[in-house]
Amino acid sequence: MPEEKHTDPIIKTFQGNQGEDKMLSLVSHKLKTPLSIINGYSEAILSQASKESFSPFTANALEEIHKQGTKLCALVDKLLFFNKINSLAPRDLAKKSTNLKSLLKACANEAISHGERMTQTSSTTDKAIAKRGTFIEIDCPSSLEMNADEELLSFAIEELLDNAIKFNNKPEKIIKVQCTNHAGSISISVRDYGEGIRSQDVNKIFDHFYQVDDYFTGQIEGWGIGLSMVKSIAQLHGGSVSVISDRGLGSIFTLNFPLAN
Repeated sequence: MPEEKHTDPIIKTFQGNQGEDKMLSLVSHKLKTPLSIINGYSEAILSQASKESFSPFTANALEEIHKQGTKLCALVDKLLFFNKINSLAPRDLAKKSTNLKSLLKACANEAISHGERMTQTSSTTDKAIAKRGTFIEIDCPSSLEMNADEELLSFAIEELLDNAIKFNNKPEKIIKVQCTNHAGSISISVRDYGEGIRSQDVNKIFDHFYQVDDYFTGQIEGWGIGLSMVKSIAQLHGGSVSVISDRGLGSIFTLNFPLAN
């Protein structure tokens, strides 16, 4: 007599791609509340540090709890945004005429600020490396505009800039952003001079949950969904994303959009 198979009703509910998205969304929302409590209480206790006589161990432990809780909260927020993007269709985008140079400047400022915040929670060695700074050069016509969902386009560009900063251990991180209008399309390229990407990884980096940081430091935090989100955002705008990379020389990521979108 064949063995009877039992399927967990929860697992059965979440089978398939749509089920996976629902499960990720559920897990993310379930994590938000306890994380908010952990971060809220740890921050409140740390604010009383000057009035309390904490031992060095307790003070360091509280700082580490708050630091890691903040990082995890950011990861959960990104996972929620990932689910939001996966649920969108092109007709859902809040498109409007967008000045690209202004948007690129705002994205560059945010990426540099984010890099500095991450440095503050890194080791002493990392802080010493980052002191030389990050420089983002923008080459974009002042009058160039495109019809886009600013929130999504900003996220895609900031993700490329964040990666250009994150996957570069040089004292000076130089990133060049170029925006051009040619042959009925607009391209936005982000060039870095970091470690580059291995040839066997180039065709996989836009897949969901694929990470290549094991060859770099082994300590890059994230879900491996950033570039897949960039790809989705480009496609929602009727465009695409591509990459050219040489190990040891850096990478060029390019977003291409049809001018009439």
